[in-house]
Formats: sequence, structure tokens, C-alpha cells
Amino acid sequence: MAKVSVNLDDDLDGDDSSKKLKAMAAPLPSVSKAKSSALKDAPRVQFSFTNVPKPIKEAFSAEAQRRGVTKKELLYECLRAGGIDIPDASEIDGRRR
Repeated sequence: MAKVSVNLDDDLDGDDSSKKLKAMAAPLPSVSKAKSSALKDAPRVQFSFTNVPKPIKEAFSAEAQRRGVTKKELLYECLRAGGIDIPDASEIDGRRR
């Protein structure tokens, strides 16, 4: 019986055809996806305010509950209403990397 030799060490970086395949398989650049990817992969930091009056905090929490969103999502909505360009929370959720 003849022996079969298999070489599994592929040198993909040295081959021109593999470079062409990698370039063809690369996703097309998208400004919106690049921005959401950058936000999704950005380091997380604490975001808080100084003490606010309790009725304001309770009103904020009640409004978030009324809308069926988290307080963070309500904050994002408020920032968007103020003119800050923030993608949807699902696009920048760090748990979905």
C-alpha cells in the first residue's frame, strides 16, 4: 500500500493567490459599521452624575419603565434628542462582540 504524505502547514502569507483571496473576502468598508464597531470595542468607563434631587431620579426611572427601556437606553435617547449622534444600543452593546 502506498503512503500518503499530507502537509498541513500552509503558508498563506507567502502565496500571491492567498493574498488575492483575502482581499476579495474582506468586507467592504462601511462608515456606520466602522463607527458602531469602534463604539462596541471601546473600553468601558463609569458614567455618573453628582447627586440629583430624588424626584428627578424617580421621574427618570419611571419614564424608562413606561417606555420599556433601560435607564441607559433612555439616556441614549435623551442624548440623541440633544443632537449627539449615537447608534442604537443594540449596535454598540459590548456583550455582542
